[in-house]
Amino acid sequence: MASRIKPGGLLLTSIRDYDALIAERPTIQEPVFYGRGGDRRIVHQVWDWTGLDRYAAHLYITIHTGRDWTVRHFFSEYRCVLRDELSNVVRASGFSTQKWLMPAESGFYQPLMLAIRDH
Repeated sequence: MASRIKPGGLLLTSIRDYDALIAERPTIQEPVFYGRGGDRRIVHQVWDWTGLDRYAAHLYITIHTGRDWTVRHFFSEYRCVLRDELSNVVRASGFSTQKWLMPAESGFYQPLMLAIRDH
């Protein structure tokens, strides 16, 4: 990222709030419903924690079209990146003046990090 941002430029990045999620260790992300009538989707995730900072995510998308329901399943493995960890990497890459904005402050659903590229 540092090679793409001019000195004095702004980096804006976001990550899941893994600081909270590691403490909570949720096993499901509640279903969310999209669409209306005969064209609906239900989306949810199941998380299997495989280590202190790792989990396997199963994404399920259930699609309703007409009379039929179809389920799609996607799988991925994640490593939780904590805010301090990302801050240290960004700082070591030539950025300073970092600031974290939490959802209550920014209105965005995940923590946002702002950093200025050093000269």
